[in-house]
Amino acid sequence: MPIEIFFRESKKKLGLDDYQIRSEKSIKRYLLIMMITYVYCGLEVSEDTLKFSNGLKTARAQLEAEKITFIYEKTQVGEPLDAILELFNAA
Repeated sequence: MPIEIFFRESKKKLGLDDYQIRSEKSIKRYLLIMMITYVYCGLEVSEDTLKFSNGLKTARAQLEAEKITFIYEKTQVGEPLDAILELFNAA
């Protein structure tokens, strides 16, 4: 069943079973973000329609590539490394 697949993949790949939430508002927000991520990876990013795992890998690779591109572009215009690290909370 699709709902069982959703929950299994959400637990394995998106950390549904590791997240602790204390309020109803937080639960709704977390589930919404998780569902949007699931649909985005399954439909938008994946070359094969409804292949969540492939889409998640592609989305993560795209995110890393965008981070590297961002850092490269910032260094090319003379942005100090400390300022870039601070943007990523890595300083």
